Amino acid sequence: MSAAAYRARSATELIDATFQLLRRNFAQFYTLAALLWVPLAIIPRLVVPNLQPGAPVDASALGTSFFISFAVVFLLFIILSAIFQTAMFYASSDAYLGRAVDTADVLRRGVRRAGTMAYGYFAQSLCVGFAFLLVIIPGIYVGLALFAVPCVIAIEKVGVSTALSRSWELSKGLKGHICVTVFLAGVIYGVGALIVGFVANLVAGGLGHVTVLSETVSALGTSLLVPVPPLALTLLYYDARIRKEGFDIELMAQQVGGSGATANPQPA
Repeated sequence: MSAAAYRARSATELIDATFQLLRRNFAQFYTLAALLWVPLAIIPRLVVPNLQPGAPVDASALGTSFFISFAVVFLLFIILSAIFQTAMFYASSDAYLGRAVDTADVLRRGVRRAGTMAYGYFAQSLCVGFAFLLVIIPGIYVGLALFAVPCVIAIEKVGVSTALSRSWELSKGLKGHICVTVFLAGVIYGVGALIVGFVANLVAGGLGHVTVLSETVSALGTSLLVPVPPLALTLLYYDARIRKEGFDIELMAQQVGGSGATANPQPA
């Protein structure tokens, strides 16, 4: 993005910018998404007993092997999700700041911060879930207040408690803006996922006929959409910093000083 692009944006402008960055760095984002989504889609059907394609699940036949396999797949899901989600936020930040998105580099950084990211997602979900127990509105409020937790963990390289409080501060006065942006990104992702699932079932030989082939096709199609939420959240995070901290002025000042788009994304 050019220096002129570093400004506060409306929700629709943020979504438009999300797709601009995705289009400019499509190969890198799609590779990251596919490396995560394809294994998560097909490994459970290959590993967990009674989840083989076309085989009905017999609850009475579930034994120790099922639960062991399920635990292994669940652990794999946590590890892969933490690594690739962290890498996706790094890639989103690099794309926004005008840096070249290097798939291998963001993956290396993702591995280093994966543990903190997994803990961060757990803490974020716990806070939001507890708030929803109180009533729906508090749950929505807390969810919006903690929107930036994964961005802060990845980009600012801080611990979970600091990320929670930092996101809370960044969201102040911006809940409506955050809500509209997240809603638009969610609708686009949801509609796209429905279309991908429909096409995958047709390719596999009919609606409702789930096979490894249909899961693979669905995962490859879904990988087109997976970068949208982290990209939108990253742009929303930087948008909040521009509105509350003058981050756009900091970036442009450093560019005028000759440092290009290598500005330190961490808060002063």
